[in-house]
Amino acid sequence: MIKLPLFLLVMGIRDLTIQQQEAIVNVRALLELRKQFNILESGMSKFLKRWVEQGGVPKVHKSGCPHYTSCLFDRKVFRLSRVNPRLTAVDIARDLCDAQNPKPSVRTIRRRLQAAGLNGRRPVKKPIISTKNRTACVEWAKAHKD
Repeated sequence: MIKLPLFLLVMGIRDLTIQQQEAIVNVRALLELRKQFNILESGMSKFLKRWVEQGGVPKVHKSGCPHYTSCLFDRKVFRLSRVNPRLTAVDIARDLCDAQNPKPSVRTIRRRLQAAGLNGRRPVKKPIISTKNRTACVEWAKAHKD
């Protein structure tokens, strides 16, 4: 429940100007967002202070260089990897190389895949079991279950 200032309660809701009504709605929305995202009041006030000082979206300094690849290119890499999980980063780089896009390094593609949680794995070595041997194993297991 939002605590309204005493002068608003005394004035009555009908006497509020449009700017005051919008301010009340904005404050209520901010309080709900603060609760929803579990942000402390001090964090919210620092954000709003930066917002006012910088005149819009706060520009937070980011360290490091910007990404060489675009979001669209990254999605293509993810799609290729999900369609065929056995493709290596070298194969993906070979598939995505064309005249318009310069070829990114294999290391770059590997970093994008790792950032998406698609880490390289070696397939498990298993003996190949034919259908004849498989049915024989099942029959033996059923015969010896007791």
